[in-house]
Amino acid sequence: MPKSVRHRSSSAEAKARRRGNDVGGGRRSPAQADFPWEAPFRALLDSLDVGVAYSTAGGKILYANVRFIDILAPSAFDIAGANLKRFITAASWTALEAALSEGTRHETEGEIKVVSYDKEKPRTVRLSFKPLYAGEQPAIRIVAAEVTELVETAEALKESEASLHSVSARLLRVQDEERRRLARDLHDTTGQELAVVILTLEHATRDFPPAAAKARASVLECTDRLRKVESEVRTLSYVLHPPLLEEMGLSSALQWYVDGFSKRTGIQVSVEVPPQMPRLHTERETALFRVIQESLTNVFRHSGSKRARVRLSADNSVLRATISDDGKGFDSAAVANGGKSGVGIQSMKGRLDLLGGTLGIDSKPTGTCVTATVPLYAEGEARAAMSLASSNAASGQQQPKAPASRLRKRILIADDHEVARRGIKTLLNDQPDLEICGEAEDGVAAVMKTRELQPDLVILDLSMPNLGGLSAAHQIRNAGMHTKILIYTTHSYTELEKAARAAGCDGFVTKSKASHDLIRAARTVLRGEKFYSELSQAQSA
Repeated sequence: MPKSVRHRSSSAEAKARRRGNDVGGGRRSPAQADFPWEAPFRALLDSLDVGVAYSTAGGKILYANVRFIDILAPSAFDIAGANLKRFITAASWTALEAALSEGTRHETEGEIKVVSYDKEKPRTVRLSFKPLYAGEQPAIRIVAAEVTELVETAEALKESEASLHSVSARLLRVQDEERRRLARDLHDTTGQELAVVILTLEHATRDFPPAAAKARASVLECTDRLRKVESEVRTLSYVLHPPLLEEMGLSSALQWYVDGFSKRTGIQVSVEVPPQMPRLHTERETALFRVIQESLTNVFRHSGSKRARVRLSADNSVLRATISDDGKGFDSAAVANGGKSGVGIQSMKGRLDLLGGTLGIDSKPTGTCVTATVPLYAEGEARAAMSLASSNAASGQQQPKAPASRLRKRILIADDHEVARRGIKTLLNDQPDLEICGEAEDGVAAVMKTRELQPDLVILDLSMPNLGGLSAAHQIRNAGMHTKILIYTTHSYTELEKAARAAGCDGFVTKSKASHDLIRAARTVLRGEKFYSELSQAQSA
């Protein structure tokens, strides 16, 4: 606290009396008569802007200069002969006694609270104690400096830092939400429209007469270019916010990102993930994913390393991500001690601090290792998965039987985009052996309508609100429904196909290849066979 005007004005008269009393102004007790202090020396002490005093080991003041008196007792004329405890708040007595005891042997210092005589809150004074011997009587030299304003400024700074941390946390949340929104818009609007345009153009070229071969070639060339644009849009959407993160968890999203990162940068990245890695709350998985993303970006931009390693591990309390490289490194000790660091490191630390996690950086000329941790989710945060099989057993419902053979196979389309459903219907309308029996706009409706309509095949979008495609497939299988399931998505990724197999799906088709693959895939799975890419089938073999 800054020294108030009342302190100075109320003690002005006392100061004048002190200075006029003798040459030096400072006062000493009668017990000091044997000390060889001359007036010029006391005058020198009184001219100092810091408080100086001498006391016994018990705290009895033998001498105090003007500034010392002004700090401890601004209204007092003299404090010689008084005990230091008189001017110190009771809460600081124990610390004072310990400091006096140590002060007889070696130099020590600390902060104490001093009584405010104008009834304001206690002031903070820093005291330094040092042994002093004059003849046979041990004494302690005390130097005092009021640091109330400095302490309050430091506390205000801490509060400002806490507020800044809170603002930063909110900004990170807003940034993630904005990334998620942009990714969703790119996927749901731009990506879907491009996929349907590609499908429509390729479907239209089949009706071109032989004389229009040149026009057909031009349209197909445009279709190829649109497919490249659609692929770039999909990649941008993934980088902004990988849909796999929410649908399948950190390990799948990480493997997808690392594969794309290696293709874009030429840096070989190995990934080690425990076989039964627990799922976390989406916010925690997102934080770790962003830290890994930022760390690998730093490897590419700054390290010069051609290799990197990402390792996930979990114990009973935390999930840990370790990212290491063989690059040139940097001064991590300076960053750890508060030195200047890039925005990326501050962003990583802010994300983890917000969740009670930690960020460690160890960098040497032979490489850098970044370690990030977040607490495992509490039981209350675990996602409650509804099982139709369990609910059916509880209600005594019988499991649906396999549909009887029909002349035309009935198909349910489940996609949250009307334009995507329309595109599928365009392809299927001309097929004499296939018919559309219903549509669903989200995963929950897909499960309900599969039970109600008992279609031969459900064409299931991967990313849908309320319940994702893979979760819907799990529920359909757990409920004992025999409907064939064909995943139909804009996402093209081998790990997704493996996850679809694990969920009991019968096939996997990307929307960009719908005109070539969708009808063929539908007939394949309806015959009881599987329809997956050659790479996925080879890896699953």
